[in-house]
Amino acid sequence: MTPRRAALALVLAGSAAACGPAAPAPRPSFTSPGEGAAAASSGMPIERYFPLVHGNLWHYETTSDDGERGLLLVRARRTSALEGELLTPTGARRVAFTSEGVALLGRSVYVLRAPLALGASWTGEHGGPTRIVAVGATVTVPAGRFEGCVVTVEERGGDVPMRYTTTFCPDVGITVLDVEARLAHERAELRSYGPPVNIGPEGTSFTTAP
Repeated sequence: MTPRRAALALVLAGSAAACGPAAPAPRPSFTSPGEGAAAASSGMPIERYFPLVHGNLWHYETTSDDGERGLLLVRARRTSALEGELLTPTGARRVAFTSEGVALLGRSVYVLRAPLALGASWTGEHGGPTRIVAVGATVTVPAGRFEGCVVTVEERGGDVPMRYTTTFCPDVGITVLDVEARLAHERAELRSYGPPVNIGPEGTSFTTAP
């Protein structure tokens, strides 16, 4: 994995820098979902915008302003009705579904927070102020055209200012992620999502969009 794709993977899986020093997460397997709560659901409306169906895969196309292109794979692991995680080769983004929104497990910050209304704001997962800048948005990516999406922007200041723009679409989750720094821009767009389909040699799998 290139440094560019690693940076996007850290955002999708949860940046270690955002939550302080931590032990490295085990490298996940992408050929088997392992044990998990396959049919779990919090029953909360906000989960439509951050669905964690155990074993599902999200496949992203990544680009950067210097022309570098790549692919990034993310897998869901559902551990209970109220908790789960997204796994990438760089680590895990552990979340909890609460009455207020989708929170990072063990922290008082939110990936997405209710109400899903234009202008709503909270402290984001990277420590910066986050606000909803669009609701009911339509986005077209390699995986298709999605409607009714919510777009958030988190801006972090300091010595290394960053801007994170994330598009959450119903029943899909993160569809577009833009990460902007002072001299760099990286983008991930959803290419496919859904359960793995096993083909060929044992253990080989890929995803198909529903």
